[in-house]
This record gives sequence, structure tokens and C-alpha cells, in this order.
Amino acid sequence: MRQSDEVRAAADIVKIVGDYVKLQKRGVNLVGLCPFHQEKTPSFAVHPTKQIFHCFGCGVGGDVFKFVMMIEHLTFPEALERVAEKVGVRLRARVNSETYDAQTKERALLFKIHEAAAKFFASQLGGTAEGRAARGYLADRGLSDEAVGRFRLGYAPAGGQALTRHLFALDFEPAILEKSGLVLRNQEENRHFDRFRRRVIFPIANESGKVVAFGGRALSDDQPKYLNSPETPIYSKSRVLYHLDRAAGAIRQSGQVVLVEGYMDCIAVASAGVGRVVASCGTSLTESQIRLLGRYARRVVVNYDPDSAGVAATERSLTGLLEEGFEVKVLALPAGLDPDAFIRKHGAADYEKRLGAAPSYVDYLTERAAVQHDLTRPEGRVAAANAVLPHLAKVPDAMLRSQLAHSVALRLRVDDRAVEEELKRAAAHRDTQLRPQSVATPVNHAVKQLLRACLQSEDLADEFVVELVESGDCEGLAGADVFRRIAELRRQGEALEVALVEESLDAEERNVLYESLFWPGDTPRREVVLGFRQALRLKRAQREHEKLQAEIERAEQEKDSARLAELFAAKGKSFKRLQELGRPQKMLAKNRTN
Repeated sequence: MRQSDEVRAAADIVKIVGDYVKLQKRGVNLVGLCPFHQEKTPSFAVHPTKQIFHCFGCGVGGDVFKFVMMIEHLTFPEALERVAEKVGVRLRARVNSETYDAQTKERALLFKIHEAAAKFFASQLGGTAEGRAARGYLADRGLSDEAVGRFRLGYAPAGGQALTRHLFALDFEPAILEKSGLVLRNQEENRHFDRFRRRVIFPIANESGKVVAFGGRALSDDQPKYLNSPETPIYSKSRVLYHLDRAAGAIRQSGQVVLVEGYMDCIAVASAGVGRVVASCGTSLTESQIRLLGRYARRVVVNYDPDSAGVAATERSLTGLLEEGFEVKVLALPAGLDPDAFIRKHGAADYEKRLGAAPSYVDYLTERAAVQHDLTRPEGRVAAANAVLPHLAKVPDAMLRSQLAHSVALRLRVDDRAVEEELKRAAAHRDTQLRPQSVATPVNHAVKQLLRACLQSEDLADEFVVELVESGDCEGLAGADVFRRIAELRRQGEALEVALVEESLDAEERNVLYESLFWPGDTPRREVVLGFRQALRLKRAQREHEKLQAEIERAEQEKDSARLAELFAAKGKSFKRLQELGRPQKMLAKNRTN
């Protein structure tokens, strides 16, 4: 029996594919989302009897070897070895066999070189004086001997030829060493030297756990601070995620992955007990890395560094993840700390707690927009909404986009129905900006009537306006600046002359002022003004009630029972307040009809 037939007979394609795709029973077959193209409805099928797979969406198919070749980008001999490892079959043919083509032999040699280099770097960490100094640096960063060994950390000596001499001593040819990227050649002097010098070394493995590249951090002022292996026949930076080989099991078990930026962050988080962590080791995720993540989980917590570069990388990564239909949360750690620094300062338990409470990407983006723009002004609210809309537009599901637009409207205090509907319209059409005419916020009827009464009666202004401003009931409404200006003037003992009131107002707030002054009809009596004041209390209570409902829906999605209990209790109190505030309105309406 040929070796390939022996391995094929021992392999169960359901188990092999199940390591990469979540499969569900459907009749005699098993189905799942295709790992080779983006889809929402499963069209990828595995036939357990015939031991084949096929995608009815993109058309790919074949046996267990074809699947492993495609999913891990391997040649046939490499896929044969990979499946043999999984099923425990010992292969007789090795690298020098005639069944291996030149490309496969080259890749096999590169794997051997990288494994030899990893062992060499690790031996240097404790075997030389400068290596022990590097180990001291890692100890200062909080890494135990166990963590150093688990992540196979090492040190590249300063001399510049230590690794080169070691690999030559192992009989590797100069040409293949140059192709590995670990050994460079000085053309003028015709000599070879090490790429990595005087650096702490982080081995980078592929999904199978084979070392394919290295990252090196300088211990001196050498530049660049971080130096990585170049692209090689076994390493493409855009297709690899650091620590995925060790994290895969924990990711599948939890259904969630934590995404950090660099090696040290990843090691710190994993050492803290969060095994489901990987690092992109770049400025943002690539399309290939996103597809790679999708084979293991559809829920992601992004925890990049909080500096400007990290924030920009977070937003770029969000764009790709949302387009691929991931459920995304964002953890922004306080005081400008990255994950490594936060864990060393506050401990693993605090990090885990914050990880569990990480807000959705919409909440994260909306909070950032709320901080960056003045939500007390209509232009500020629209600018904040426009900052979030490009990300909502990336969400594939139209119904979800509408729900998210409603949440954004609540947080940005867009309580006017016309503006909220415009926000939903923009999200539904996947627009990235609100239409200009939506900037002008309609003026609440109670606001205009209350302003009109107070501008014509300083007694009513003294009775109602200061209290209104201090209560916050006018926040987020068109006319809020007019109320604040009136309160300021009355505190200073100034008369409410129109010229003084409009002095510090922008164009839109001046329009509100004049609309109120030119409103037809008699000036409202005090008892009617009381009703309008109550209407603003009710309006605010309704906004807060809607916000609670949105938070309840979010907590239900996240299955946060403790948070739900708090929210339902708050909703009960909110509903009671709404009832209390609503009674005077009904009485007022009844009096108007009598």
C-alpha cells in the first residue's frame, strides 16, 4: 500500500476538517461556513462516508489532502506529512525521497534551518554573559523562566556571525541560508553575517507550530527597535498570527479571540491565563489574517495599544472585521497603558474583569465620538454621528445596521425623530455621512413656548430657566444655548434684551430665539408654562428609558445576568417616573379641551 493510501485510510476527514471549520450534522452530511470564501449561510459540506468535501458556493472540493493543502497553503508532500502527524502514521519517505519535488525539499530545509536557529537563540539566552543580560531584561519585564521556555524566547549575540557559523557547521549551504533571510551576504567582501544582532528573539510559528520566522527587539539604541524576518517561501507576514498555534484550542473552546498588537502584549496576556490571545504584529489586520481568524472564532476583542498609532490600527482592523461579519468588542485600557504594562501594574484578575466587560465596537466608537465633539450643539451631534457611520456602513446585515443606528442616536442624544430617522436611513443605505439638511435639528414645541414665555416675562425666567438649566433637562435640545444664556444674564442681574441674549449665540440658536419670539398667539400663562416645563422633564425621562431598553437588549445579547438584574430594576423605576410625569400632561390636555 502506498503511504498516501495508508494515511488516507487512517484519517477521518470529519475530524481533520473539524479542526478548522465548525461543522453541524445535516442529514448524512455535515455542513459549515466555507473557510475559502465569505458567506453567511453554510454551503460547505463534508461527506463522512465518501471522505470528501465540497463547497456549493465557490466550487472547491476534494479529499483530506486537498483540504489541508488549501487551508494551510502546503504542497502535497507537506500535506501528507501534516495529516500523517495528526493521525499518528509514521512516514517512511523523508526529505531526500524522490517523491519530494524541488520546492518541497527547499521548504523542508527552511523549516530545519529555522528550528536549528530557534534552538541556537534559546541556548544563548543563558549560556553567555550578554545572553544572561538579555534574560535580566526579560525578568524586568515580568517574564518567568516558565514563560521564557514556553514561548521559546532567545537572544541573538552582538558579534554578527555566531548564528551563521553555527548553521554552516550543520552543513547548510550558503544559498539556502541566504534564502532563509537569517543569513545575509556582503557582496563586496563576499562574506556572510547574521541578520539579527544584539536582540531578544521571538520565534514566530505557523498554525502547525513550526517556526517560520523571527522577531527581534533591540536591547540598545539600534534601529529599528523591532526587526522581523523577511518574506520567504515558508513565511508571509500577512498570513501569520503570532501565538495562534498555541491559542487555537482555547479560541475554539471559548468561541472568542483576544487580538493584541505585539509579542510582549501577547505573552503577557497568555501568561495571565488568557490563552485565547493572538497578535497581529503589525499596524492592523490583513484580509488573510481576518480569514484565518474566521476559521477559529467569529467573536473578537480588539485590545491594541492606546496611543495614536494603536487607535488608528484599531479602527482599520474594525473595518475589515465588520466587513467579514465578526462580532467585535474593543477594550481600551486606562491611563494609556498597553496590555503588558497594565497586567504588570494591576494584575491578571483586573485585566480579565475588564476583558469581560469590554464594550461593543459601536459603544467604543460612539464614546470616542462623544468625547471628541460637543454633543450640546446640533453640529457636534451630527459630526459625532458622521464619525461612526463609516463603520456602521461596513456591517453586512441591514437589520443590524438599523438597530445599531438607533443605539448611536440614543448615546449621541439625538432625540429628534427626524435626525434619528436620517441616521437610520444613512445606515440602511450604507452611507458614510448624514445629508447636510439633517444638521438643522427641529425645535421642540415645548422649548419654543417656554422660551417665548420667559423672554417676555423676567419673573417666569427667574422661576423656570435657572432650574431648567441646572436640571439638565434641556441638554441636547435645540435652544439649550438660549436657555443657558438667559440663565447667565439673570444671574448677573441683566435685563432680557434680545440684543444681549443673542450676543453669544451661533446662527442656529439665534434662529431658535427668533422663532420663539415670533410664535403667533398670546403669551402662555404660568399654569401653561408649568405644563411645558413638565413636558421637557417627560421628554428627558423618555430618552433615558429608551437608553435603558437599548442597554437591556445589549446585556441580553451578551448574556450578562448581573447587569440585566440592575437594568431591569432601573427600568422599573424609570417606568414609574414616566407614569408620574405623564399624569400632569394628561390633566393639562384635559384642561385645554374644557
